[in-house]
Amino acid sequence: MQQEVSENKPKNINKLTTWAKIQNAVVLTAAVMISAGQWGDTKDLALSAYTAVIENFTHKLQYDLIEKINVGSGLSYIKTDLGEPNVIKRSKINSDIEFHYYNQEKFTLTIMTSNGRVDGYSLLTRVDDFSPQIPFSETLGESTIAASSPNDFRYNFDTGNLVYYVEAQNLGKEKMYLSLIRGFIEYAAVPSSIMDEANYVNAVNDKIQALESQAVFSENTTQMLTALEALRKQVVPNYYAITELDNDIIAESLLTRFEYQTFTKS
Repeated sequence: MQQEVSENKPKNINKLTTWAKIQNAVVLTAAVMISAGQWGDTKDLALSAYTAVIENFTHKLQYDLIEKINVGSGLSYIKTDLGEPNVIKRSKINSDIEFHYYNQEKFTLTIMTSNGRVDGYSLLTRVDDFSPQIPFSETLGESTIAASSPNDFRYNFDTGNLVYYVEAQNLGKEKMYLSLIRGFIEYAAVPSSIMDEANYVNAVNDKIQALESQAVFSENTTQMLTALEALRKQVVPNYYAITELDNDIIAESLLTRFEYQTFTKS
């Protein structure tokens, strides 16, 4: 379901404690020291150890990988870093467009392409503290949509095979007519900034249901906008996309609940 608005209005997966990370690092260091004595190839081992420590304590490697993805790049260039996708689907709205899905430990990435060119990409989080910098905007998961988005936007939502809410803003001519899309996807990780995960998810679900009820049954525009604004003030995004494509195609690229569970074996 898509709507357009122009108004003047204003912990989930794989949570690791600091102590657990320290324990992992200690075990890793011991293993590297033993291995160094056996193999003697200290340079390669030191590099491997450094990479493993960075991987264990930070998301830097993943953030660096994501920053290499740009709209307009060739798919073959993207594959030099990402490899082959886990799943490929073709758009039913525009058969020239393909969705390439990459499932990583900390995030799920979708590359949208036509004729071998990247037309857009989206990312949803799989761990609660994974917070990449959104291009041209804030860090993912640091604020609500209402606080970070301007007043002019287009939005899509659903409550059937997938509960989600996403909204798009045009970044303007200086950004090659790109759109920035943020939103809530039910199977993505709840941002670590949320203190009470269960109550937050229930509140978002309730507000999406309320918006749907207003969209289907109400002819009162004021009530519709009130429901929409209540949702926007609640949602802290766990998903974003950068694209030249229409918002309907981005919404189509979202895997259903069943598809995502099958894809990720979760």
